[in-house]
Amino acid sequence: MYGKRIKQYLFPQVGEMVQKYIDKESIKNICQLSVVVAVFEILTLGYFTATRAPFNRDSWISAVSVLFCIAVCITAHLTAWNMLKKAEFSSREATLFRVSCYLILSVWSVLVSWRSYNRGDHLLTFFTVELIMVCFLPLRPWISTLLTGGIYALLYAMMYSVDGAVRINNLNYFVLALVSAAGMVVRYHSQIRNAEKAVRLKKSNEMLQYATRHDGLTGLRNRRALDEDVLDVVGKTMSVFMIDIDYFKEINDTYGHSVGDRVLKEAARRIKALFPDNRCYRYGGDEFLVLGEQEQLYQEDTCSFSVPAVLGNRIGLSIGHARGSVEDYDQLFELISTADAGLYNVKRRTHSPEFGGHERRRGRAAGYRAAGQ
Repeated sequence: MYGKRIKQYLFPQVGEMVQKYIDKESIKNICQLSVVVAVFEILTLGYFTATRAPFNRDSWISAVSVLFCIAVCITAHLTAWNMLKKAEFSSREATLFRVSCYLILSVWSVLVSWRSYNRGDHLLTFFTVELIMVCFLPLRPWISTLLTGGIYALLYAMMYSVDGAVRINNLNYFVLALVSAAGMVVRYHSQIRNAEKAVRLKKSNEMLQYATRHDGLTGLRNRRALDEDVLDVVGKTMSVFMIDIDYFKEINDTYGHSVGDRVLKEAARRIKALFPDNRCYRYGGDEFLVLGEQEQLYQEDTCSFSVPAVLGNRIGLSIGHARGSVEDYDQLFELISTADAGLYNVKRRTHSPEFGGHERRRGRAAGYRAAGQ
């Protein structure tokens, strides 16, 4: 039981979106923290060179060591900045980059602290770097545990080679290594929880934004989306189509609103198929609107489709079209009004007695009633 919990803690199952969030936040931390460390090291180098005169061999080694740290920080900052500029980067890239930063800075701190130990000084650089890693660069638990244990073991082995590490309290050193490894693991799990909350919030916001801009029944854009999309079409020449379902009221009256909803959904699907890659809206009731930039999106003024629940009857769509330039909000709605007028011209023509429209209407109504009985 405990073994299973430990395994889950060291190898947590993380969703793709959560992992991407963790990776991105870690890269941001490196991008920002590397600047802070580089500035601090530059100030340290300036103070060191100003107070050390003349320079001896040991002073030159210390100066080169600080310059190396500055170079690593600048490189890490530029790499992280370039990664954040990308639309996407893989989790493997992010992990390799973080592990590289951890190893380079940790090994550097081990060498600096080993020199300090040889001189009888404290191991301040090593402990500072490890504290930074725990707080700002947590890795996957199993990786951080291995790396932390390896780095602490490396420093201890180097100190042991000097004097048997007699100036080190072994128990305290072991506890510190354990706390560092545990701190990185706990910090990573804290990142998972924060990332899960952020992902849930992002999904909720996206769903809310989608719901406010789309019709709940058909999935098409709604009137609010149309108002917001006006800015996207200003300055362009647009084709506008107004479409409605023929005799939709009779379908509702005969079959009920549940079948009417199915007809609306199928009409929306049919419209999206007729006008792919264009903006399609449910304008209201059984009316639909399509906006597109191409001159000839669709040339027919009628089409039809079928819905299994409406037995033996094809359901017609009437289509009105207008085209013109859109310079502002009012001009777009003038085009919509022109397309709407074209729609009713089509309906007057196809539904008029001259073309047998009344007979078709009576026959269709009778067919609907017979099918609904």
